[in-house]
Amino acid sequence: MQLPAAKEVNFDIDKYLNRFIPRPRLYLLPRPVSWFLGYRDKPRKEIGNVLVWGWSFLGAFCGVALIEGVVKSSSLLQSYHPPLVLGSFGAAAILEYNTIESPLAQPRNSILGHLLSALVGVSTTKLFHLSPHFESLRWLAGAISCGLSSAIMGLTHTTHPPAGATALLAAIDPNVEVLGWFLIPLVLLSSLLMLGSALVINNLQRQFPLFWWTAARLDGFKQREREENGDGNGNADIEKLPKSVVDQSSSSSTRMTTTTAATTTKTTNEKHPIDESLPRIIITSQKTLVPEGVYLAGEERAILEILQDRLRGILDADEEGRLASGSSSVTRVCTLRD
Repeated sequence: MQLPAAKEVNFDIDKYLNRFIPRPRLYLLPRPVSWFLGYRDKPRKEIGNVLVWGWSFLGAFCGVALIEGVVKSSSLLQSYHPPLVLGSFGAAAILEYNTIESPLAQPRNSILGHLLSALVGVSTTKLFHLSPHFESLRWLAGAISCGLSSAIMGLTHTTHPPAGATALLAAIDPNVEVLGWFLIPLVLLSSLLMLGSALVINNLQRQFPLFWWTAARLDGFKQREREENGDGNGNADIEKLPKSVVDQSSSSSTRMTTTTAATTTKTTNEKHPIDESLPRIIITSQKTLVPEGVYLAGEERAILEILQDRLRGILDADEEGRLASGSSSVTRVCTLRD
């Protein structure tokens, strides 16, 4: 039996984890609570980038100040003589208050990314401490910690760039290294404080998070059933088809009309005709069709899954009686220009 080449091997841990994770039901919570947890029952309105800059300034200030205030005022924390705030949380503040729509800024990544990286950094440093030549090998401990944390975050779908600095600081910064295992709860506390601040500030005029665990649909046992039927999440939902097939699917879908309670509205494509010769991506609640030859990076794939999940959310809300009687879902057709 011939083994596949290394470049052809793919592993998705969510394929095994998501089937056991229930879909969050934030809509069951009181509206003020669900609002600040990122739930919206209708599409949110976009705000201008000037306001985004203002909110990112306020968020970064409040998030970092909150961590510093708690660390400085806690006698328990001060007994370990920790730094006022880890430098990696300055970088995390940019992600969690500025680029809040990035998959790398969502709670799973920000919490678990920092936590796993701290664990890797401390463990690696402890191992190197067994050598009497630790100081001369500190540089190596830092490099291994950063590289290993990157690989583990990739494996667990918890990639959070600032967390790489957390692992690095655990090895190369003497002020952080002396904390030992105490660094792990300190990092967890700092991550939770920054997330709590982000939930408040980012939801005043924007929406955060876009998802808590994954952009893919979560249904627990239903997820396993879909996978057995060949309709699971992840790569199974995003298909690459020849351009002719995508064009044919698009032509049939763009002739659809959406009916409201008293009127019939034409789709966006009929209002603004699209050149049928252009390549396109088709997103529906069931599948995302991508022309053959279009490469999708991990973050781009996550964005498509977010859009697909929003369409699924419309159907789910309708099934559970959350939408008004005249609501309807619209299939969007996006065009790509070279």
